[in-house]
Amino acid sequence: MERVCPICGSEEIIEDRVNGEIVCGVCGHVLDRVPSQGPEWRAYGYGDRIKRERVGAPLTPLLHDLGFSTKAPRSLAERGSEDRKMIRILSQIHGLASSMGLPNVVAETAALIYRKVERLGLLTKNMYRVVPAASLYLAARIHGIPRMVKEFSIISGVSEKSILRCCMKLRLGLKLNPPRIQDAYISRFIKSMSLDGRIEELANTILEMAKRLNLTQGRSSRPLAAAAIYIAAKTLNVRVAQRRLAKIAGISPVTLRKRYKEILREIGEIDGTLR
Repeated sequence: MERVCPICGSEEIIEDRVNGEIVCGVCGHVLDRVPSQGPEWRAYGYGDRIKRERVGAPLTPLLHDLGFSTKAPRSLAERGSEDRKMIRILSQIHGLASSMGLPNVVAETAALIYRKVERLGLLTKNMYRVVPAASLYLAARIHGIPRMVKEFSIISGVSEKSILRCCMKLRLGLKLNPPRIQDAYISRFIKSMSLDGRIEELANTILEMAKRLNLTQGRSSRPLAAAAIYIAAKTLNVRVAQRRLAKIAGISPVTLRKRYKEILREIGEIDGTLR
């Protein structure tokens, strides 16, 4: 309904929901009142606002109680053994993610993985030392973030073999099948070697052809990505050292040669079809 100020006749009426008033924009006369949408208190700084707010932090699986608790936290000594164990594992997941510069969403996914396998009783006593790194590695793969097992091993102090073995048990127990991330590895390796964008584009095309021919089934992502880059570089007459590419990909030169020969053997002549 159109309003007109009874004092000055202006039609410039403003609805101030913060103060709960409908006022004339010309003379300032208050025409009516509306329910206020703001808090019933005033804050004169960030500290005041935090002290007066009655809403806590958002819920997160990285906290053992998901953030529901409103009481002051008890010391670890006062908590039960199960609480202490969960707090320790979740803290390790968060610490590893922070040290590796992984997004918070990856850490939260890892926390959910750990919570589920704990609830299902899939963890043995020896797996608790490895599960923070394994669940985080699996979460990174789920989110398509290309990180090598070696990186998780260095930061966590757990062997690569133990991480992979634990990761396999988590995948089987939860029936997880994270997508392979060869494309992301191609982008990462190209950037590390400062190679031309044309090589990345051609390498992705080669990898797509390899997928259609089922050459990627049961194959590790890093050797396939490195092989596609090497084939693309050779096709475009760009010199790339096998040893350097293999080192960046975290594989041996022998594995690199084996994979690119397999791809070439099935795809055939690259120059005439992809250039």
